[in-house]
This record gives sequence, structure tokens and C-alpha cells, in this order.
Amino acid sequence: MPSRSIRSTALLLIHNATIYPFDDADSTAGAILIEGRRVAAVGSEGDLRRRAGRTVESWDVHGATILPGLIDTHPHLLHFAAGRASLVDITAAASHADIVRRIADRARNTPAGEWIMTTPVGEPHYFIRRSYEDLAEGELPDRQVLDRASDAHPVVIAAWEPNIPNVMAFNSMALHRLGITREHPDRVEGVVIEKDAQGEPTGRLRGAVNAVYSGNEFAYRLWRKLPMDHSKWYLPATRHAIDHYHGLGVTGIYEHRHHIDVYRQLRQAGDLKMRVTVAQESESFGTAWSRPRDPEKFLQVLEEAASSINLDDDYLRFNGISIQWDGSFFPGHTMMREAYYGPDGEQTHGRHAMDPNKIEIAMRFCAERRIRLNTLCVGTQAHEENLQMLEHLTSTHDIRPLRWILVHTPFIEAEQVNRYCRLGFDVTTTMTYLFGMGDLFRGRFKPDRRERMLHDLLPLRRFFDAGMAVTGGTDWGPKSVFEHIQLALTHRMPSGYSNLGPAQQIDRVQAVSMWTRDAARLLQWKDIGRLMPGACADLVILDRDPIVCAVDEIADVKVLRTVFDGDVEATARKTL
Repeated sequence: MPSRSIRSTALLLIHNATIYPFDDADSTAGAILIEGRRVAAVGSEGDLRRRAGRTVESWDVHGATILPGLIDTHPHLLHFAAGRASLVDITAAASHADIVRRIADRARNTPAGEWIMTTPVGEPHYFIRRSYEDLAEGELPDRQVLDRASDAHPVVIAAWEPNIPNVMAFNSMALHRLGITREHPDRVEGVVIEKDAQGEPTGRLRGAVNAVYSGNEFAYRLWRKLPMDHSKWYLPATRHAIDHYHGLGVTGIYEHRHHIDVYRQLRQAGDLKMRVTVAQESESFGTAWSRPRDPEKFLQVLEEAASSINLDDDYLRFNGISIQWDGSFFPGHTMMREAYYGPDGEQTHGRHAMDPNKIEIAMRFCAERRIRLNTLCVGTQAHEENLQMLEHLTSTHDIRPLRWILVHTPFIEAEQVNRYCRLGFDVTTTMTYLFGMGDLFRGRFKPDRRERMLHDLLPLRRFFDAGMAVTGGTDWGPKSVFEHIQLALTHRMPSGYSNLGPAQQIDRVQAVSMWTRDAARLLQWKDIGRLMPGACADLVILDRDPIVCAVDEIADVKVLRTVFDGDVEATARKTL
């Protein structure tokens, strides 16, 4: 490997590689020449050596595969990192004794009376491959066990979105602080308060207990009593998370406006080691602390977004406003044309996440100001209402040149894709809906509706055939981009069932392009997502070739090194 950082005009030749530049011809190359922070040339080793002359520094990567740095268009990087930074990490706990030890360690350095919160047990965020059920005891500890960790602090084992039903656990002091006693009914607004044989709360609460996307007011009232100010963790957690994402090969992300001040601090310090685009959420929704903005504040937020547009910075850009039509499938908030079962067995068509009147205001604002709009739609009925509003808008405004973005869109009909295409839309979706919810979808629809639903689930082929930029986000997980690439090719759910059909089937280059060339196209950032002369020198070096290796191996692709901004010393992975 090179012996020094190259944040200068120094030339570096990386060779003995299989390089996919993701140019228009989908060519391959054996070497890449980097000059400072930019790509100088891509081609054969001989040609690039002749071009560079004798002063070039060489790096033989011994047959490794090189892709452009990966771009995650829905990562929740800061959100997830800051949310867990202050928590006791019990994700890998093996037993109640292990959990007690970890909490007790924190309690020794925490003033008496202060809350102690832990992560859940298992692999976030769906906890499919590992959960609290894999503890030696097969369940979360009750209040008596947690009292052994500390009886001088209120203790809570958190429940993370999006799973419903979910479970939380509290010690005795926490139950007292929250006012949960034997006098409570066994079930309150869809939340089960578990009780022992004597009628005393055990400390475990089950059901719609998440702080995000549960829609359960009883759970939300409990969460609002918990300490949830993570602001002091934003900066250090984001630095750490960026290093972690480099280890996953990610060098570009699309984030929410709520987090822009942290990225601005890093940018101003010259320490932002990520290409970041942020967009303004027009409304506050989905959490225990969310409240609809009043009309004046709503318009103020739109104006702030319009005045913040920045499309030229090399590291931090601001572009657009986001709206959301519907919500998560777990609590039954996804707006579908056909009814499906909610978490308690009730039939539902879902519900609006935002007031449609506000959505129309935001649409018209973006059309008039010529601003990009992100429209989040999960279900087919949400698409129908969105399209009707958009098509009415186009009678007075041409939005096609703006390249508005369709977000998530796990369920969409062929005719709806064609209508979005005519409106000039691109799409960022996520295979998280297949990994974390695919089997849930199958169980929530009646048999006569199930096949139709599966036919319209994540139809990637339709998006590509329509000429859209099609991109991927890791969202709630899995967090490996290569698992998402594999899922895009197999559409295999955790149960082993696959809904892969003509509407879903794409090729390897398309699946990887969702995280490189197409992602840059969606973000309107021409210097990333490709390894072309003049492009940013962001690249990822892999232990195998995801374009040609066995499909079953793609999820196991390992990042040997991530190079960001041409700097081979500053990145997280140093295997090479």
C-alpha cells in the first residue's frame, strides 16, 4: 500500500485490479490514476504508467475489485448513531447475567436517580437473525432481575422501530417513575402490561411500544417521560458513524435537514469525510414527540429550505423538501387500495401521515420556486392520491425538469410507474421492505390478494425500464450494501420465499449502479458515483467481484479499504 497520505497533487497509480468505473459504456479497467483528490485517468496499467512518468507512486492491490465509493440514499446515519451513543449496548448480550453486568457497569458511573437506557438485544432493527429470544433465558429480564443491576437508577431496555408487536423492560424504579402499577388494566390502548400471578407488573410491556411509527398514544406518553435529548452526542457519534460507514464502503449519503448543523460543523472544521446531501422535512411526524406544524411554521420551514439550496460544495449540499403520504406497515399505516390486516387483526387501508392540504401546499411551493421535492409513498393508494395531485399540478407547472424523487415505494402498480415516468420522477427505494417486512406482508394480506401484492412489491425492473434513476438506501437494515445488492437480485425473504418475477428482475450492473452511478444521478452530483477523469477520488476496494461472483456470495463481499477524497491513510479499513 502507499506509504503516505496523498491530500496533495501527488500521483498514485492503483493497479492489478478489476475496476468498474460505471461509465456510460459499462467498461472495465485494470488501473486507475489518482491526482490529489481527483481521478486523473482510468485504463491499463501500461498506459497510465506512461502518462504518469517515473514520479508516480504505485499500489498493487493483488487482483482486488474496485468500485466507485458507494452512495446510500436513505441511511439514517446520524439518527441511528446519536440515538444509540448514550445507551448501554446489550445488542450482543447472551444472558440475563450479561445484561445485568453491563447495566451495573454503567450504574457505577451514573449519579443515583438518573435514567439508564439500553439498546434492545439482537441485530437492529428488525431483530430477525438475532433477538432477545436468543438469550439463554429466551426472554427479556423482568424488573426483579433488572433491580439487581441497579435499584438506585430507573432502568429501561428500549424497543426500537419498526417492529410491532415489540417489547420493553423496566426495573422497579422505572415503573414507579412512569406510574405503572397493579391498578393499571392488563391492556392499555394496545399495550399489554405483563403481570405476575399476584397481579404485580413484571416490568415487561408488549405490543405497540415503539417511540417511532407505533401510533400508540399510551406508549408515546411513556416515551415522553424518558430522557431522549441526544444533542450532545450528535457530533462525536456522527464522526464515529462516518468512519463505520467508510468501513462498509460508503462515501456518500442523503440525509434529513434536521441534522444539517452537525454536518455544517464538520464541514467548517474541514473534517467532513463524507459527501452529504440533505433535504428539509416539511412536517414533523412519526415519533412520540412529533406534532403537526402550524400553518405559519410550515410555510417558514419551506422558505428556509428554499433559501438554503446549495448544489456546488464538494462535501455538503442542500437540495429539496420532503413530504410523506403514509406510514409504516407494522402498525397498519400503509395506504393500500386493498384492505389488509393490522397488528391486532383488524382490517385497514392505512392512513395519511400528513395533511393532504399541506402536501399540496408543499408541492405547489416547490413547483413555483423550482425546487426538488421528495415524495414518500409506501402503498398503492398513497401513490394514487399523490399522482392525482401531481397531475393536477402539471396543468399549470412543468415539473419534469426538476427530477422530483419518489421515496421508498415498496408497493406500486405498473400503470403508476408509467405515470411517474411521464412526470420526470426518479426513485430511491430500499430492500429493507423485503428483508424486514416481506414475510409480514405475506401474512397480512388475504390469500386472494396476496399474489397481486407480491407482484407489485419492489418492482425494480419497472423503474429501470421507465428510464428512472433507481437508487438504494439501507434504511432500517441490513446495513451492508452488499446484502441489499444480493436482495435486489434474489428478492429472497428471511423465510426463503422469493417474489422474484418479471417486474422485479434486474442484472448485476443495475443492482450495483443503484449504489453508484444511479445514486449520483438522483442526487444530481456529477463528480461522484463514477470513476472518470475529474471525478472525486472516492473508491472502495473489495475482496471479490460482486458483478461476477456467485449470487449467494454477494452478501459476504468484504471491504478491504475505502479511499475517500484520494486519501488512503484516513479511511477506516486497512486490510490492504
